[in-house]
Amino acid sequence: MMCSPRLPSAFLLLLLLLAMTTKVALSKEGGKKKKENLGDVVFTFLDKNRDKEITIPEMNSQLLMLEKMANEGGEGDDDVKELRIIFKGLKKAAPHLFNLLDSDEDRRLDKQETKYITKFEESLNHNGNARIFVKECFEILDDDMDDRLSVDEILEGTQSKFLIGEIAASLHELLPLRDTPQELKKHIKRAMKNMWGDELDRESVTESMKWFDADGDGYIQWSEVTDVYNSFGKKFIGMASNIKSAGPMMGMFGGDKGQGEKKRKGPSVADAFKQKSNIQKDIRLDL
Repeated sequence: MMCSPRLPSAFLLLLLLLAMTTKVALSKEGGKKKKENLGDVVFTFLDKNRDKEITIPEMNSQLLMLEKMANEGGEGDDDVKELRIIFKGLKKAAPHLFNLLDSDEDRRLDKQETKYITKFEESLNHNGNARIFVKECFEILDDDMDDRLSVDEILEGTQSKFLIGEIAASLHELLPLRDTPQELKKHIKRAMKNMWGDELDRESVTESMKWFDADGDGYIQWSEVTDVYNSFGKKFIGMASNIKSAGPMMGMFGGDKGQGEKKRKGPSVADAFKQKSNIQKDIRLDL
């Protein structure tokens, strides 16, 4: 089943880009690298000036660097076209991810805040709670409890302060990104717009539902949500494994040591993207 450009989270998009670039680099290095904490690896990549905090300009600069790498060759290649679509989604989602992680809202991220990237990864593992969160969200929206979501139920969920509060409480239990669930409500509303369309009207919700609705019956069944969840989880965990293996090598994809931009050596993102089919190799999960 296809996934909507709105559906992948910023976590997944960023991981995909990093995994694609590190996959080829790892193959050139040879041997096994000690895996680092996922949040720390992402932090190292985004902390361009190595001052132990990430600003929005730094994040944008690193993403721009990756985008330039992606444009090196590959014209007319379907894989590269897909990569550029991913960049478009990432550039839109990245500021919202930054704001969500920025728990003290000082417009800077430290390692304490990016640890939630690691916690999110852990929640997708066998004994993690991400699936429970997804199920709770589904049940909150499923007003008539018929194990499927209609357009009307989704619209009600996007407009009801009570239901948004219930989802915020469930998210807070999974990832306490703020002191209280109430502080997460605005982020839930933003996530709903990302998923169902900025307008959050019948037309945008109906269109967005098609990407879940595999059987085309106009409803989102729980089994269809499970299919999307399983696909997302396996991709995320597989790519996270690659990135953690790369660890210290992330510095080769950016970093300003006071002498201007470091000249990058090695494969372009366009070349690395062709290796993406190997990212999920040997993953054994039952999400």
